[in-house]
This record gives sequence, structure tokens and C-alpha cells, in this order.
Amino acid sequence: MNILKIRQSILSFAETSFSRSGGPGGQNVNKVNSKVTLKLRLEDIEGLLEPEIERIKNLLVNRISNDGEIVITSAEERSQRINLERAYLRMEALIVAAARLPKRRRPTKPGKAAKEKRLKIKKRQSQKKAGRALKPEVD
Repeated sequence: MNILKIRQSILSFAETSFSRSGGPGGQNVNKVNSKVTLKLRLEDIEGLLEPEIERIKNLLVNRISNDGEIVITSAEERSQRINLERAYLRMEALIVAAARLPKRRRPTKPGKAAKEKRLKIKKRQSQKKAGRALKPEVD
């Protein structure tokens, strides 16, 4: 995975569109198109291997449209420029995180202290419950 190529392909091939954003902002909301929508086709992303593209397709299935585009929107800020920067950063982070292989888990066994602690807790619980039992009265 080449992050620089991914970044370049996002900057080159992503389609941007702007629209009016909801939320607070007073008259600014009614006048300014500050909401940013970024669309990027999976085929346009350079710097990824075939298995990484398949992993992206599987992990981002809910974010990929029927046209094979990853869609990101950003409308947190009142500034169009800041929303655009955030959308580009989120797109890059999303692609890189989805393409990265998860770490392999190494199976481990509990240590001696952990085993002793577990047995100690079980013994305490057992004694607690044994103390609740009704004792037969001896005459």
C-alpha cells in the first residue's frame, strides 16, 4: 500500500460537490454552500494491491454506492474550505484503515498468578454460598 499514491489519486480523481448545510449558523446556513460531498470510484484509487481493494469492498460495503463510489460528506464547520479538507482527510483515513491487514492474534495461556487468583475467587464464592446453607439442628 502506497499512501502517497492513494493521497494523489484522491486529490486527482475525487468528485466534489457543495450544498447548503443544515444545523446552526443563522443566515449563513441559508446563503452559503458549505456542505461538501466527496465521491471517489474504487477503480481510480492507485497504490493499492488487488487483495487490499477486495478488503475495502468487503469492509466499506455500506459506504460504497451502486456505481462503485465511496461517498463521504462533511458539514461540521461553517467554512467550505475546512469541510473540504476534512472530507479529503476522512476519505484517506477510511481507505488506508480498510486496506490495512489486521494484526494476527497470538493465542496465549493464562499465567500462574492469574490461575491462582481465579481459584482464590472461586473458593471465596464457594465459602460464601456454603455459609448461606441451612445447618441441620442437632438435639
